[in-house]
Amino acid sequence: MALQQTHSTKSISKLVPQHPESADDLNAVSKGNTKKVFTFTEKKETGGQAGEKPSGSTRKSVDDGESSKTGKGKSILEEHGIVIGKVIGAGNYAKVKIGYSEEYGKRVAIKIISKVKAPSEYIQKFLPREIDAVKGLHHENLITFYQSIETSHRVYLIMQLAENGTLLDYVRDKKYLDEPQAKNLFKQLISAVEYIHSKGVVHRDIKCENLLLDENWNIKLIDFGFARKDTRSSDNQVILSKTFCGSYAYASPEILKGVAYDPFLSDVWACGVVCYAMVFGRLPYDGSNVHVLLKRINASLVFPKNPAVTNECKHLIMHILAPLKMRYRIPQIKEDPWLSK
Repeated sequence: MALQQTHSTKSISKLVPQHPESADDLNAVSKGNTKKVFTFTEKKETGGQAGEKPSGSTRKSVDDGESSKTGKGKSILEEHGIVIGKVIGAGNYAKVKIGYSEEYGKRVAIKIISKVKAPSEYIQKFLPREIDAVKGLHHENLITFYQSIETSHRVYLIMQLAENGTLLDYVRDKKYLDEPQAKNLFKQLISAVEYIHSKGVVHRDIKCENLLLDENWNIKLIDFGFARKDTRSSDNQVILSKTFCGSYAYASPEILKGVAYDPFLSDVWACGVVCYAMVFGRLPYDGSNVHVLLKRINASLVFPKNPAVTNECKHLIMHILAPLKMRYRIPQIKEDPWLSK
């Protein structure tokens, strides 16, 4: 499948097949995006930052917008020492702008969520869950969250700015990544996922669009909107997920089958799809038709002849994109010869 932007899905009950257009060429405009299943899920139409790692504070105000003035004649963001700039990403009910924070002395990304446009369930349930899920997370390959500001009409999330856009756009621009670079970025992704898993957090929407590149071209995992924090029972057993979310092209077979699934292992599967996308410049499975996808995903994995990729790299990908019982766990991925040498 051509490497293109996908839309995330979320359904509380079961996966509902949707049938978007077929995939275009790798460098074509993305038209065949995976459809969302549950209507409250935000669709990000352009590149931008959506993940946050709360280590700062949440502040509330009765003021209602970025241009509205307080009693001192300043906007809400100006009151907090933030100068707002141009839009770098937009969706159905949120946009991301570049800003400058006087408090942190640096440029920041500002995600602005409209309470008027966003479904109430998102504002009341999923946004708070997103913020809560990543409280206390601190890792070099996660976007740093600085603070949130809430008004009667908007929520502002202030976070680290990743200067070099999404991994999706980067790979599409380069056609594909050579193995040394892909290996370095994949190590960073696995490090980030291992870390959040060690904290009991699962991401559930790992994909190329949710990986940003900072000024040093390092990976930053973003967008914890589908994350889940309470993942283990009192006796340390994994609590299976019944919320089917993510993007079809990155979804594991167990998610597509509509059964309760281990979210830790579904995150691992999605990492394998990202690795495949980096070295081949395309996705391993076409997510435009879930019925066809299920048939192909249960068949043997096919590798393109071009670009040339080493057998060691293919070996690792095959063991990640494998049936549940055979799928590599993170320790096995880290010890694999392709990644460890």
